[in-house]
Amino acid sequence: MGLLEALAAVLTRESELATLREHPARLRRRYGLSDAELAMLTGASPAGLRVTGESVRGKLVQKVTTCLPATVAELKAHHPELLNGFAAATVRRPRPGEGVTDSGEAGQLVTWIDGRVPAPLVDFARYELLCGQLAGDRRAAQAAGEPILAPDGPLRGTPSVSPAVRVAFFDHDVTAEPPPSRLPARRTSILLRRQWGEPALRVYRINDATAALLGRCDGTRSVAEVIAEMIAEVGADAEQVTGMLTRFAAAGVVRLAPGRY
Repeated sequence: MGLLEALAAVLTRESELATLREHPARLRRRYGLSDAELAMLTGASPAGLRVTGESVRGKLVQKVTTCLPATVAELKAHHPELLNGFAAATVRRPRPGEGVTDSGEAGQLVTWIDGRVPAPLVDFARYELLCGQLAGDRRAAQAAGEPILAPDGPLRGTPSVSPAVRVAFFDHDVTAEPPPSRLPARRTSILLRRQWGEPALRVYRINDATAALLGRCDGTRSVAEVIAEMIAEVGADAEQVTGMLTRFAAAGVVRLAPGRY
């Protein structure tokens, strides 16, 4: 607790603004303020604090909208109280135990609505967040522009998924037509890819075997180890796995670093 928490509370909650105006000593005890800090708050105009609070909340909503446009639109249309509550709660610093673990405001919004809105909308918000993170990832942008080194000869080395690619799993089909709150309840695996010179990301639905293969391409296993695990755990055919790895390497989805065979 301190001045920043007290200021955020006064800016975002009418009840705290009223406490500052009517019972300032109570606010000082609640946030552990010094006399000088309390004087700073009481010296501000209530109307000015209210306008500032509205501006801060508005800017926060604008910020998360850039990353989660469809999610925010759905919240504004059907759950405006949740969006307003999020803006009020997020202006201050999160306290221990509140469950907000993502460092970005968009990630905090996804955490905030989980359990408060229909599950399909939460899944779609996770998908939008993933898209936003990939679109803003500088390493992914660099990887998308690098030349693809297609394998020449037998596969060897340690495969890893390109930084320009993300693989994710959802309980609802996030590739289906909107609205996001009514997505079909269908386990869906996707491959999301950033392409050089293209503003939009490419999204592909992939099957469980493909997702399992890419999940093992994490830079810690050799090609032979990946193939062996796919045979033992998924029941895949060695020739098919080798063919898939070869195609992914040729397409730049998977990179092969020098290492164990």
